[in-house]
Amino acid sequence: MNLFSARLKLHHSAEEAAANLPDLMLKAEKAVASVLQGEHAQKRAGHGEKFWQFRDYIPGDRPQDIDWRQSAKADRVFIRQKERQTTQSAIFWCSRSPGMNFSSAKKYPSKAEAAKILTLALALLMTRAGEQIGLFGAGKTGRTDASLHRMGEALCAPGTDGRELPDADTYSLPRHCSLIQIGDFFMPPDEIDIAFKKLSAHTANGLVIQILDPAEMELPYSGRAIFEDPAASASERVNHVDSIRDRYKQRINDHIEAVRTVCRNRHWKHHLHTTDLDIGDTLLKIWEMFS
Repeated sequence: MNLFSARLKLHHSAEEAAANLPDLMLKAEKAVASVLQGEHAQKRAGHGEKFWQFRDYIPGDRPQDIDWRQSAKADRVFIRQKERQTTQSAIFWCSRSPGMNFSSAKKYPSKAEAAKILTLALALLMTRAGEQIGLFGAGKTGRTDASLHRMGEALCAPGTDGRELPDADTYSLPRHCSLIQIGDFFMPPDEIDIAFKKLSAHTANGLVIQILDPAEMELPYSGRAIFEDPAASASERVNHVDSIRDRYKQRINDHIEAVRTVCRNRHWKHHLHTTDLDIGDTLLKIWEMFS
């Protein structure tokens, strides 16, 4: 591909991302409309709830902040400082694996669409709570409309990268950030555990949102069916789906529990979302977990 062709392809990709962005933003804003904003406390002086430290009184301090008991122990007047709400960073990873494009029915969004909406909706909530947001590997965070716009454009960009887990060996995370990973996580639990172990060395505050289609949970088919793995370009034909349904459902439930256990071992949170559920309800539950 020559330079002109590469620029033309990039231009078309940018146009497609720009065309899809308003719809994604609208869906994300609709999802956050009824969600109460949460806050994260860090130790800095302010008017929070928890005690942090004492300091000397200076003119202009509020009388109600004076700690008279501590002041009585010395010939000085002490102010009782508390924590305040301060900025944190939230880094998002949203799977672009080919398998995320699956939807079993027109009434359900694809897993990829649900993941993008949840990613941008959570980012919207966090910027409104004063936090910095960014995409994994982008190397830049912010809390302005421009930061949200950049994230939206990246989410809307066409194509897939085939990666089913974040590249923990290539990219580093900001210190003390929150890491939100959204995907179907259909790879072997051992591989997930290795990746999460590396990532958890940089952050103790992790959330994994596992998104599945209801058909992937229930296998509601009968007769002959062909199972495809887009990532591996592999397929398998089953002549009598009814005969494997119970075993399949046990395996998928075991896999979800295995992913949940991997998260639990890293002291991370896990939430399962199926695409037949209301995204706003899921968003509220996730936000309450973080808050």
